[in-house]
Amino acid sequence: MELVTARILTSGEGRPRVHPEQVIDHPELGLLAVTDAPGGRAGQALPAKRIALEAVFNHIRKHKDVLDRFREQPTSELRSRILELVEEGFTRAAQELYAFARRYDDLRVTLDVVLLLGHEAFVGHVGDGRVLLVRRGLVHQLTVDHTQAEASPSEAVPSEDGGASSTGNRASVRCLGPSPTVRVESMTMEVVAGDRFVVTTPHLYASLSSSDIQSALIYEHLKNLPAAIPGLAPKRALALAAAQIGGGAPSGADAGRRRLALLAPMPLFTHCSERELREIASSTTPRRFHKGQSLFREGDPGTELFLLISGTVDIERGGSRIVTLQPGSNFGEMAMLDEPTRSAGAIAAEDCELLVISREAFFAMLRSNPMLAVKILWNMLLSLSANLRRTSARLSEVTDPTASMVPHEDEDSVNLLGDTFELGDLEEEDDASEIVGLETLDELNALEEEAYFDEDDDSEEEEA
Repeated sequence: MELVTARILTSGEGRPRVHPEQVIDHPELGLLAVTDAPGGRAGQALPAKRIALEAVFNHIRKHKDVLDRFREQPTSELRSRILELVEEGFTRAAQELYAFARRYDDLRVTLDVVLLLGHEAFVGHVGDGRVLLVRRGLVHQLTVDHTQAEASPSEAVPSEDGGASSTGNRASVRCLGPSPTVRVESMTMEVVAGDRFVVTTPHLYASLSSSDIQSALIYEHLKNLPAAIPGLAPKRALALAAAQIGGGAPSGADAGRRRLALLAPMPLFTHCSERELREIASSTTPRRFHKGQSLFREGDPGTELFLLISGTVDIERGGSRIVTLQPGSNFGEMAMLDEPTRSAGAIAAEDCELLVISREAFFAMLRSNPMLAVKILWNMLLSLSANLRRTSARLSEVTDPTASMVPHEDEDSVNLLGDTFELGDLEEEDDASEIVGLETLDELNALEEEAYFDEDDDSEEEEA
């Protein structure tokens, strides 16, 4: 498939500085890479960025024959080898930067890499840069920031001019430089025509609102991004690399709205606004499963929440099918709380697409938006409460055969030892508006809207 790439580099005003050496967009290799040195002082940041990118680029280019073989005939062995190549590139960068950084106390380097080969993408990530996927009208953040957001101001990483970092506290929990080894967050995923990947430093989200970023990435032609995004923040330094499968024209804006319409009625996201639903979607990773492919097996650790967008999924236990889930279902949310083992397996009954939220991404999303956290956690509490009532009713029947008959299960859900497979809305008695009180939820939404409009007013005053 055709691969179109673009890069965005704007110097802006003041700090941080942006250098051409910190961005790679190489269509022949299918490589995108962006690096940053938030802890680097003058004279340190530029060579550190160059070291990081050259280490990864040279290592991947050295094994171009492996990439070509995978493009011609992808196999599981080659797939594993390419993911190893990406991780090895990070290790080489860590070793070289460690030797360079021993002369400095505060040098920390972030690095994000995307390698696009045929119908698959390979991602490597260390630090607080971001890898974004734009698919069918929704923006998904594929990586989780490796930073200590709660660190005290005295622990903030200095910027290149020796002052405080312009993007806030960027005390890096995981980065290149302090150690000759590094734990890389890596993944591989299937891509489809129209997929757009964007690799960026965190300055993008420090410079623009999420809505502006999503609007530009979803609706702008790829070739127009180098002008459109800097035009929204003309005084800010930005560094991005972007690539799109099958050309640069935007696609799927209507599909994005349809997907949000599927998320809205899910019991887990009751009372969430459209803006909150987009934030939820941005924390997910799209995954496609073919008929008969296993999502997870009975006994596997539960670390992910699944949202079914298209197709159907069979839930099985002991080799027997328990239920078939339809689009609009969510399952595995209890794994967000205590990481239980799966008490049942899930198999694609037909080709299907899901949005998956990892436990790490889930809590990062809640920390960034307390109002959204209240809504989601309350809905999870309602689900737990309903499960507890059903379990209590069944125990009562076992211990007291004369007890009045109570339905064992809601027709709309199946609870399996910590995994709740939602097939529709909760019962009317479990509605959040009745338990919390409709006024309380209205107050939450009113406060949120008030905060939103206050932000707009503040921005207008600043412009004036």
